[in-house]
Amino acid sequence: MSPAVGPVFAAAALAATAIGWTLLVYRVAVFARHFAAGQPELPGGRRDRPWRRTGATAAQVFGHRQMARRPFIAAAHWLTMMSFFVLVTTLIAATGQVFDPHFELPLLGRWVPYAWTVEALAWLGLAGIGALIAVRGAASRRSLGRRSRFFGSHQWRARYVEATILAVVVLVLWLRGVESQLPGAPGAALFPTTAWIGRVHAGAAPEALEWWVRSLALAKLLVSYAWMVVVGLTPTMGVAWHRFLAFATLWTAKRPDASPALGGLDGVVVDGRAIDFADPDLPETVFERLGVGASTDLTWRDRLAVTTCTECGRCQAVCPAWATDKPLSPKALVGALRDQVWAERQAHDADRPPLVGPSAPDAISQEALWACTTCGACVDICPVGIEHVDHVIDLRRRQVLGLAEFPAELDGVFRNLERRKNPWGMLPKKRLDWAAPLSFDVPVLGVDVASLGEVDYLYWVGCAGAFDERGAATARAFATLLHQAGVSFAVLGSAECCTGDPARRAGNEPVFAELAAANVATLNAAGATKIVVTCAHCLNSLGSEYGPFGGRYQVLHHTELLAELIAAGRLRPGDLPCDAVGGGVGAGAARGADGGAPAGVETGAGPVVVTYQDPCYLSRHGGVTSAPRAVLGAIGNLELREMRCHGRDSGCCGAGGARMWLEETQGTRINARRFGEATATGASAVATACPFCSTMMGDAAAAEASSVAVQDVAQLLLAAAGDRTASCNYVGTARGR
Repeated sequence: MSPAVGPVFAAAALAATAIGWTLLVYRVAVFARHFAAGQPELPGGRRDRPWRRTGATAAQVFGHRQMARRPFIAAAHWLTMMSFFVLVTTLIAATGQVFDPHFELPLLGRWVPYAWTVEALAWLGLAGIGALIAVRGAASRRSLGRRSRFFGSHQWRARYVEATILAVVVLVLWLRGVESQLPGAPGAALFPTTAWIGRVHAGAAPEALEWWVRSLALAKLLVSYAWMVVVGLTPTMGVAWHRFLAFATLWTAKRPDASPALGGLDGVVVDGRAIDFADPDLPETVFERLGVGASTDLTWRDRLAVTTCTECGRCQAVCPAWATDKPLSPKALVGALRDQVWAERQAHDADRPPLVGPSAPDAISQEALWACTTCGACVDICPVGIEHVDHVIDLRRRQVLGLAEFPAELDGVFRNLERRKNPWGMLPKKRLDWAAPLSFDVPVLGVDVASLGEVDYLYWVGCAGAFDERGAATARAFATLLHQAGVSFAVLGSAECCTGDPARRAGNEPVFAELAAANVATLNAAGATKIVVTCAHCLNSLGSEYGPFGGRYQVLHHTELLAELIAAGRLRPGDLPCDAVGGGVGAGAARGADGGAPAGVETGAGPVVVTYQDPCYLSRHGGVTSAPRAVLGAIGNLELREMRCHGRDSGCCGAGGARMWLEETQGTRINARRFGEATATGASAVATACPFCSTMMGDAAAAEASSVAVQDVAQLLLAAAGDRTASCNYVGTARGR
């Protein structure tokens, strides 16, 4: 090696080191300042129970819990991540080797466990990054179009990061191989898997080997510090920054256990203070700041989270709106928030472009914002803890409360909720009409029952159970099952109001707050403790969102209670009769006042094939997946065939997020797509456990004039829980409503 080369290599190494670290440290300082400029969270929020947060973050990061549903990708990513943590020490070694080819890390350099660990992780990292490159290549094919989860991602950023990792691990292995051939090198025990690489250089002069060591070490430094320069200049490069920011994002998750932000939503916060809409002294100016309208309205945690987005597209791949060609992509929505955060100008708030609308290049369209069903699939699968649904609701809040810009159909829904306390606008006195066909009396609190202490449960019927044909059939079936099992219950009747779910998911927080406060006052005055519901959305509101209003109750879904009654032997289902799933949900009342099948049915032999539609607000938001299946599994001749996406990974019916009252004007209907997945199982009936799902799946069946029936789990159980025990072959004749 020429003596003149050494100083050149050293100067290049020092320059690269200085530039790389300067830009990285500068960007981190900008991050800290930019995140801190965000709006405050509630005092104590995001930082409570620090030890639990630390443990949960470690479990999420090192256990890859959110990626476990894709084991191959999770394993490849884990290997790549672990190689980064250990191989960073080789950057220090490479710096020394540019100056002295024989340089070794103090203490670690000749420690056999360290040498073996470095080589093992280098090879495993090579395998991991190779697998990820192959996965990206296969999933990024142009022919896939929107079906690719990388559609719309900044592919060059990801490919650059992958190329950097690949180059680094190759250089580490090559460098160690050459080191093994240096005169006076340690024994082969320190180069267990790379000595064979060095044999390529066997016989080379010592000066040549030293040149190779310096050259490879410098190459490793240049590749590594070039990466620092690129990411330091690109704050929106989440595919690189997530390896640092993900720790903070997960640590500051809504819940201390770092679990996905599903279930209940938080109320409106302005300047770090929760807004009480019942406060008579609430200034009018507050309404101009409700929700999120510009990047300056985002909290510090929002800014952190959107900057962490890796553009992996997992959220996009599971989004029901995206799958049916709607303009909404949760990945694009987060990207728009991130890009506008980093495009902020140093100007007055009034000059900042709105996040929703056509006035900014990265703005979110109205169509995209209102296409969201709030199913939570994006939140549930995100590996870095982004809270997509919360962002959507905050954006809707500004549109509704600050700008009065929302779909016209919601205007009537909001008026109905305010005037009649239900989204259909039905008279409260009709809330008991669903029970009229029953052969027994349904006790009403304050009329037939003086106190809830006299009964086992308060049955919260819900607006759908009271006013919707399919919901009423479910309510009758469930009430009949409770009557058969000897479970005492009462209902509120006309005193019951909508829980406010449609208003909150549509961004109308004051209406939700009014309904929630009224319901809590009614429930607390009645001494409610145990409540059972037949609606997954009521389950979520009553159980997860009423706490701040003073309402804390034990809320059960009806499938959970039915599963308990079956396990206790209080309900003994037999087989389904032939017509148990014939005639569809709409025909439930025609089969008898109790919602069951008429007696005297001819029976034969064979199973009734049923598939089950998991409601998003029951399975994903509520975590209830086993109870409905336990009920269905107790029916003797019922064969349950699962759809490809089921349980926590279930597809959406399209009704959540107030979409129940909105028309789908673009792409395929979400309920039609999901119904197609149900019929693909070959089932003769679709079982549901939420009136929203019953309506959407029933409407899809009607649109296709399908013979596949749609019935609630309670209806199927009731049909099997009578005196009829014979099984039969069933060929469905239902067409839906």
